[in-house]
Amino acid sequence: MLPSEQRLRDNRAFRRVYGQGRSYANELCVLYLWRRQGLAREEALGRRIGFVVSKKQGKAVQRNRIKRRLREAVRLRLPELRPGAYDLVFVCRKGLSTADGKAIQAAVTKLLLQANVLTDGEKTQ
Repeated sequence: MLPSEQRLRDNRAFRRVYGQGRSYANELCVLYLWRRQGLAREEALGRRIGFVVSKKQGKAVQRNRIKRRLREAVRLRLPELRPGAYDLVFVCRKGLSTADGKAIQAAVTKLLLQANVLTDGEKTQ
């Protein structure tokens, strides 16, 4: 589980990431990245991560399962994320509910590499 200071929860913060950030996509999910600047940089230290699953994905039980699987894939990559003041939002796509763990991990790694938030040592994979 992510520490509470690294969780993105506020609706305003999600909207800011969508509006001002960059997006990277693959078949399983979309990653929005916003590098905080100015006053927003001092709002929270370090990185914050949020997860979004649409109601189109199913009822609460299915949505929570999808989020848990995605959260675990991101948790495994946390030590390799670059330090800095940025927000990440992962938006799940339909295929994520049926994907296996390795496919989810590969999709998350690919998105983090595209966004250039993994340390240099991980680019060789």
